[in-house]
Amino acid sequence: MEKSKKKLLLNAEPFGFGPTAAIATFFPYLRQNFEYIGYLGKHHTLDLQKDLSYDAIHNVSQLSGQEIKQILSGYDIFITALDFETAALAKSIGLKVIIYDPLTWYWKLVPEIVSQCDLYLAQDFFGVKERLQKEQNLFPKNIQIVPPIVSQKRPRTSKRYTLINLGGLQNPLWSVDDVFRYAKTFIEAIRQCVSQDEELIIATSNAIAVKLNDSKVRSYNRAEMYDVLENTKYAFMTSGLGNIYDAAKFDIPTIWLPPANDSQGQQLDLLKKHGMSDGQIDWADLGKPIDYFAEQAVVLKNIKDAIYSVSGPSIHISELCQKISKKEGSSTTALLEQFGTGGAERVGVLIYEFNQSF
Repeated sequence: MEKSKKKLLLNAEPFGFGPTAAIATFFPYLRQNFEYIGYLGKHHTLDLQKDLSYDAIHNVSQLSGQEIKQILSGYDIFITALDFETAALAKSIGLKVIIYDPLTWYWKLVPEIVSQCDLYLAQDFFGVKERLQKEQNLFPKNIQIVPPIVSQKRPRTSKRYTLINLGGLQNPLWSVDDVFRYAKTFIEAIRQCVSQDEELIIATSNAIAVKLNDSKVRSYNRAEMYDVLENTKYAFMTSGLGNIYDAAKFDIPTIWLPPANDSQGQQLDLLKKHGMSDGQIDWADLGKPIDYFAEQAVVLKNIKDAIYSVSGPSIHISELCQKISKKEGSSTTALLEQFGTGGAERVGVLIYEFNQSF
């Protein structure tokens, strides 16, 4: 396949770790077919991109909209995981815009730029096909539904680690102190419950790892995380889609930690409803019930308040830990049977085919 000379610019919304993890997962399938690829992003979205072979990385954390437009003007195709504001900027100056959306099922209001984009890649999940059929006027004509961005189920080579994966905590409505409090609370609670014989791996963003100042806590790139996952006995994870599909791919028994945002809460409800959760702790279990279907800002404020007032999570974690440590596999793998695998490769093919169309 001949490499395209059109310049790609990749990007991810700085909300949780899922969008930036998705872009990092697509990257190898684009790198082999495009001569020039840049990344444009803010804050923690840069963590997973810095070790990849981009031709340029643009940190726009402190730049104005006009300065960002100047960078955009040097590219032909803009590909984003959920940064709708920057997608609108790219469209306004004439770039072709591709949106990858793992949350088609979730939006109360579909952002206007979605209907204006040149290619919409909707990741399959509960309710996605039904929504796209029912609300066709909210979406562009050029839609492709793609499987989850995981490869086929991959057997673990050992059961060496107990994993705490706190990806997905950072968002524009929380301060680093808020995220630090969540991370510290649940790391300490899990440590009280896990046997001293277990080898504990704790993953989070660079900013939170630095603030925790704990030798066991660090940020992992995707290659490193795959190595950890294929050697994990069981895990405690935040319930972002990236973590959900990692648990499914590696068949890891997983306890889902209290949701850090509204979509995580709704995802946990869906997993539980369809019998795909091994075990979970909700804020309601800790005496702080939260309506995950309220407005996002309200949900995030309520979760933040819960973080600073919750007590006794180790009691619930201890009970679940005894059950999960005896499980051989994960109920979450049923997601792969229902929605398929190979989404990253499919996205790479669709973007290359789109690039040939103009």
